Amino acid sequence: MFSVKRSITVLCTVGFLKNMLFILPVLMLYYGYKGVGIGDFFLIQGFSSMMVFLCEVPSGYVGDLFSRKRVIISGFIVWTLGYLFWIFGSGFWFILAGELLFGISMSMISGTLEAYMYDLLKKQRKEKAFHKKFAKYNMVQDVGLLLATLVGGVAYNKLGGDATVWLCVATMIMAIILMMFMPDVKEYRRIVKDDKNKFRDILDISINALKKFEIRWLISFSSVYGVLTLVLMWGLQAVMINRDIPVYLFGMVFAVNSLVRVCWGYGSAKLLDKFGLKIVIGVLVGIICVATSGAVISLFVPYAMVYVCLGAMIIGSGSVVLARVVTGTLINHRIESDERATVLSVKHMIEKTLAGVGMMFLKPLFDNIGVGETYMLCMVLIIPIVFCAKVLRKMSVGVE
Repeated sequence: MFSVKRSITVLCTVGFLKNMLFILPVLMLYYGYKGVGIGDFFLIQGFSSMMVFLCEVPSGYVGDLFSRKRVIISGFIVWTLGYLFWIFGSGFWFILAGELLFGISMSMISGTLEAYMYDLLKKQRKEKAFHKKFAKYNMVQDVGLLLATLVGGVAYNKLGGDATVWLCVATMIMAIILMMFMPDVKEYRRIVKDDKNKFRDILDISINALKKFEIRWLISFSSVYGVLTLVLMWGLQAVMINRDIPVYLFGMVFAVNSLVRVCWGYGSAKLLDKFGLKIVIGVLVGIICVATSGAVISLFVPYAMVYVCLGAMIIGSGSVVLARVVTGTLINHRIESDERATVLSVKHMIEKTLAGVGMMFLKPLFDNIGVGETYMLCMVLIIPIVFCAKVLRKMSVGVE
């Protein structure tokens, strides 16, 4: 069993392994290999996000009541089952089944893992360093994604689609094994009176969290910003396919995307410490405006300029790491330990719901009006981002 002192380092290793998504840089190609088109890709991604909506808060509440470590392990197992559906099946329904399992898994892992990390730090009385450790975790898992994207495109060409997914299964199994030896923090579990209904308790936690002014605005900013960066990330493949970028460059572009995310993870805590919340929020707004503009013009500029637009989209989509560290830090410092996973799951549920709705809308938009015009419509999301940013700039970063 790993000690609590070493636990954050081991948890970062777990994040590294689980994020080695070798299939990601060629995901649309793999969908095509399995008989699923680009339009259906966005529809399926939307359904996956809606599954997170259904499972996120209940799974977070389970993480508050019982062992967060075991909930995380169960989530990894469900994710592995999703891979197996992809490997042994083909066509819309098997791919959808795999994505739905990924959605269930994400709901089990997201809020619970973040809460588990905070609890490990709190047990060591180091919760004030959460933003640094959370930034490190995001950086390390994106290093895993970077290495996976470098290997993924080559593996797909040399070994085929299903063999590439088998690589993902192998790293996920290693993550499961490591998690089994992590410490179980029992001190912060939620104790509910025998006469109180569990469903009522979930509602009370969720409603009370959303009633808090600062948490409500933090969730709003994180959710809308996340939708736009998600569109930018998946839009990379759509732009590359539309502009006939060579297949061998898919892995390279996504490797650069992962490298940028690593850089954001490495620098996010440093930026927050050095420049403060106001400037960091301003940087986020400026970056997302430039990146979305690059996505809009990418379909209309000369071929050589497409790579400049892709670069802007990569920087913009990667900035979600900085937004995640900022909002995650501020929210964690404002909630109680015995409801932490539930509140964080409410945050992730809202994020995934908006992402799911957005992805589902992308299918008819891409199919009927085109890629460039779709990005023009997505620029409307900048308005609520700016509005939320004005509120966030007035908050404090420290533990209350």
